[in-house]
Amino acid sequence: RLPDASTPADALYDASHAMMSFTPPVARSASSAPIAHRPCAAMRARKMTSRGAVSRVRARASAADASASASDDEDGVAPRAVTPDAVYGNAQEERVTPSEVEARARERVRFPLACPVSFRALNADGVDVTSGLKYVEDDGRWNLTVGSAVNAASRDAAPGSLYDLVRGALPSELKGLLPTSSYFGTATFETPQVAFAYERGWRDSFKRAGFPGPDEEAQLAMEALGDAAKDGIIVDASCGSGLFSRRFLKSGLYKGVVALDYSDAMLRQAKTYMDEEKLLGDANVVFVRADIARLPFPEASLDGVHAGAAIHCWPDSTTAIAEITRVLKPGATFCGTTFLNLQLPFLNEDQQQLFDSVSRDISRTANAERGFRWWSKRELQDLCADCGLVDFKCDVRNQFIFFSAKKPFTQDGA
Repeated sequence: RLPDASTPADALYDASHAMMSFTPPVARSASSAPIAHRPCAAMRARKMTSRGAVSRVRARASAADASASASDDEDGVAPRAVTPDAVYGNAQEERVTPSEVEARARERVRFPLACPVSFRALNADGVDVTSGLKYVEDDGRWNLTVGSAVNAASRDAAPGSLYDLVRGALPSELKGLLPTSSYFGTATFETPQVAFAYERGWRDSFKRAGFPGPDEEAQLAMEALGDAAKDGIIVDASCGSGLFSRRFLKSGLYKGVVALDYSDAMLRQAKTYMDEEKLLGDANVVFVRADIARLPFPEASLDGVHAGAAIHCWPDSTTAIAEITRVLKPGATFCGTTFLNLQLPFLNEDQQQLFDSVSRDISRTANAERGFRWWSKRELQDLCADCGLVDFKCDVRNQFIFFSAKKPFTQDGA
């Protein structure tokens, strides 16, 4: 009889899997090469769904799985998972090579990438169907900045200056020698020299300001991101060389991690480190070049955003935090670290803020144009509030500050 609602789901799956996995002795040649099952096997599988048949199938499956496993090891191939529905539609057992397994693993995580112009989600081919703009993944990295679409008009335009002409002639890995940004805080990290040096001494200098180190900083971030981010997709914004992206991946807490940076040189270095640490095989990370003030994600599509030692480099921090608020799901957290201004002991908070403001105007570091922009606790709290984030928290140690804030739920709970 046909299976009813009382038939255990795992029994149905075991029955179908056994019929598709079991290969009669005559179906193997001397070389153990797999061959196709006969169509009548599928017809028999369809009938063998009674409870009595399930027990018999399980007994046969044990021996068959052991035989198939030994043969798979010899052939160097892995059997493709087959669902019960597939039994009836295709009686031929399909097998894939290890390289195909790795390629198909990318399908397990669907990252919510979007067009940086319309913010509409890209389809499987990297196309924004509303505008027709198409974006591609080149050497494992997406370029989702405005004007980077492969069919954008600017791609075919003649160089606008000698600078553009020379930069265009450089190999892709050396283009960072001539940065695209005019802001000191951004252009500094576009260069391949800084990308190379960042984890080879540059980051160590942060200890003098009170930074506790990447391991503890990552732990602070994961605690702040909380349960709302677990099994979800998070963005490591201004990821640099992937110092924290790698730790998020190794934690196993998240379904996917987006390593995002404006610097292509940094993304190349991050990918190299992950490759060396064998973190790319599970395909739960994607590398994205993007402008922090125009994040290529749909509204309310991310389960958390982290920006370690980053906000002091951003040309327009207000727009950047507003963008982060846009892409966060309600209840999700934004957290980060940065440098605090040198605090003068004889000034109160209001006087200190006035002093900081005058100092930035003189040094032209208010937006990281001529240097890095240090912050105060009050400024960060006000910035988050101005951009719609709530529940501001922080941990201050000397000139180091870790801060976090959440995107609130709406009144209807959405």
